[in-house]
Amino acid sequence: MRLGLVLSEIGEKNKITVTDDEVSRAVIERARSMPGREKEIWDYYRNNAQALAQLRAPIYEEKVVDFILELANVTEKKVAKDELFKDDEDEKAA
Repeated sequence: MRLGLVLSEIGEKNKITVTDDEVSRAVIERARSMPGREKEIWDYYRNNAQALAQLRAPIYEEKVVDFILELANVTEKKVAKDELFKDDEDEKAA
C-alpha cells in the first residue's frame, strides 16, 4: 500500500500520465488474450469505469518506475559473499 502511495506521489510531482491510447492498447491486448470474446471484453471495459481504472493503475505504476529507473545511477561493485550477507547474519544473531 505504501509503495503505491509513493509511486503516486512521484507520478503526480513529475506530471506522469496514462494516455487514452495506452489504455486502449491495454484493452486490445487483454481482448486478444481471450479469442472469440474480443467484443465482450472491449464492451466490458468501455462500460465499466472501475475496471478501466484497474487496467490504468498498473500502466501508471510501470511508467513511474520507468521514470525512476531513468534517473538511477547504477554502478557495479564486486562484493564477497560474506560481506553481502553480513547484515542478514547480524540480524539473525540478535
